[in-house]
Amino acid sequence: MFFAQPWMLLGLTALVIPIIIHLLNRRRYEIIDWGAMQFLQISKVTRRRLFLEELLLMLLRMGLIGLLVLALAGFFTSFDWLARLQPRPNRDVVLIFDGSSSMNYTGGGKTPQDAAKEWAADFVHDLTPGDAVAVFQARQQVVPVLAEPSRDLIRLVPQAVHDIVRPGGGCDLPAAVQSANAVLGKSERSERDIIVLTDGQRFGWSDPAAMQRWEQLARQLGAGKPHGASGPPPRLWVVNVDPHRDPDPPNWSLPPLRVNRPVVPVGREVTFHTDLTIHGQNAYTPPYSLSLEVDGELVRRLEPPRASALAKGKIPLTFTHRFVNEGSHLVSLVLEPDAPGAVSRDTVPDDNRQDFAVEVTPTLPVLIVDGDADPAPKRRGAWSLRDALAPQGDATPAVKARVVSIKDFDATLLTGGMDAERPRVLILCNAAALSKPQDEAVEQFLADGGGVLTTLGGRVDKDEYNRQLFREGHGWLPAKLVSIEGDENRPTDAARPAAVSATHPALELFRNDPLGGLSDARFSRWWKTDVSAKDAAGERVATLKSPTADYSFLVERRYKSGRVLLCAVALDSSWGTNLTDLPAFVPLAHELVYYLAGARSAEFNLQPGQPIRYRLTSNAPPDGFRLQPPFGEEKPLGISQPSPGVIPARVTSPPRPTLVCDETRETGVYRLKTPDSRVAYYVVQSDPRESDLTASTDEERDRVAKVLPMQYQNDRDTILAARNPGEQRQEWWWVLLLGLVGLLCGEVWMTRRMLKAR
Repeated sequence: MFFAQPWMLLGLTALVIPIIIHLLNRRRYEIIDWGAMQFLQISKVTRRRLFLEELLLMLLRMGLIGLLVLALAGFFTSFDWLARLQPRPNRDVVLIFDGSSSMNYTGGGKTPQDAAKEWAADFVHDLTPGDAVAVFQARQQVVPVLAEPSRDLIRLVPQAVHDIVRPGGGCDLPAAVQSANAVLGKSERSERDIIVLTDGQRFGWSDPAAMQRWEQLARQLGAGKPHGASGPPPRLWVVNVDPHRDPDPPNWSLPPLRVNRPVVPVGREVTFHTDLTIHGQNAYTPPYSLSLEVDGELVRRLEPPRASALAKGKIPLTFTHRFVNEGSHLVSLVLEPDAPGAVSRDTVPDDNRQDFAVEVTPTLPVLIVDGDADPAPKRRGAWSLRDALAPQGDATPAVKARVVSIKDFDATLLTGGMDAERPRVLILCNAAALSKPQDEAVEQFLADGGGVLTTLGGRVDKDEYNRQLFREGHGWLPAKLVSIEGDENRPTDAARPAAVSATHPALELFRNDPLGGLSDARFSRWWKTDVSAKDAAGERVATLKSPTADYSFLVERRYKSGRVLLCAVALDSSWGTNLTDLPAFVPLAHELVYYLAGARSAEFNLQPGQPIRYRLTSNAPPDGFRLQPPFGEEKPLGISQPSPGVIPARVTSPPRPTLVCDETRETGVYRLKTPDSRVAYYVVQSDPRESDLTASTDEERDRVAKVLPMQYQNDRDTILAARNPGEQRQEWWWVLLLGLVGLLCGEVWMTRRMLKAR
């Protein structure tokens, strides 16, 4: 029992007033005995009756005062058994729809997405007037379909449920629950519910990555303690809308495409890699069809790969294509597991297509900085790389290489205004050190998405490189320089590239190394670098093997938006190497340069939430751009004030103005149309783990429920009837006022009766 205004209980002291009046009335007259009075004495029975009437009247008056005080003090109780005798109080509800591609599973006849919509529609129909509902869809980012709870259960809420878009890609259910808690934290109601409508898939719910997110969410929410609003925390319900799904249903899928050259030269063949991933099947049968499309047009049918057995459920798949036109292109691989009308071996059609955006260039501009400060030397070491990239006799070279001395190298060569021929790759060849302005220019070049290849030779000043360029792992240099190893007078101790290290995208060409290939190269001297220290920021991607030890040949790191490769040798004829005389030297130079130029290709193949970036060719306002998302209509981009029907965007500051759009929630293909009718393709990649439809076990579900309190319940009536135990407040002021009226009537009747009797 509780009181809303307990200080009003001080009024109970007024209960002594009827007692005082009663005592004072008994002493109102002085009693005088005289002789004949003995014959007029009332009987003892009558005296007892009068006493009881006066006592009852006093108690009635005390009850009047007590009930009035209790009513004004806001008397209420919170008994569960009393709460169930009252109508259910209004509640605020947030419906969370699983927006992952597994919700399009077709093995059960009706997709889980359709089942979730039906469940939600029936639930909303059974709510009482005054209840409020918000609707979220959990995708890679949370989509607020109906951001605030609405009491319009007839039109607005059912329409929001109906308008939920088709699922696709992955989802972040913990983030959706966190958003729902934030919405319900503003509610003043004691009854608040979060209902997650999902399909029971293990990935995204109880896999290790999801468990970490649940644990983080539990810490943020105080492990189920009240947060944000008064009263208990919202109840969290989990509804499995596809409870009868097979534990391991059959499914075919294509992981994201990989390419050996992210930037493709016109007319040159490029190789794409992926796998056929198969779940729920023990034997492999080639698919019915594989199609290659470019820019939405069918190019050719591919020969399905053959295999005698499944290796971890994957069949490698490789194909090539040659682009004849420059610009942005969309490569699509389409899988059809079964012939039309055949028994389906696939239950999630969404993962049977993979798209990849490719940038095709006529020539690739490369700036080569030679470490020799002599303005007119007889021979520059950088000329070896220049001749390999752009031979003198080649009329149409794929690379446009320019060589400058370290003395002439400045920022204008990398950030020369709006020059379209600004380099995509910078090669530093055996430079002793960089000045501070040169170092800052390289950092800005990397921040703008450029690629840098640094080759080490005899001129390199180790201390300057470590102090200025490495900076204990905070600079752009991938590794710390240690010492020069090897001896030119002992060719038998020369180091050579290890063939087993040719797994990097820039070295895939040398995986099956022929005679005269990269593994035949010999280096008498090389730099030892340290990639094992805790402050090392790079990763060894290729190895040099000497008779005594293994050393790093190539070390890579991502720095800001760019990419850096550190080569332990000079890539010229110095130090007695035979590399420049081998047939592998020219393709090695091309593969390294095109790989580094592909640092910006990550801007075209995105993860959900990464912004679209389009590099402008002028500082003029970017008018006339339009964006076609994977779902929905094509809309213009708005740079100034947002308005209906316009997708918001912004422009970054010079030296390279860039149009940026953050609206990339959906996985799939985005088409950016420029004012001159060109199309730039961007692909937001989906998570391939969504193709694994394995359901969570009971133990895994219980593990999640222990981290964050939740109830697994599919029955709507049970959820509708749920109430917070011990938190139902029963107001009694109206009962007390009715009692007050009753006692007042009784007091009047009793007073009149006593007066009439006397």
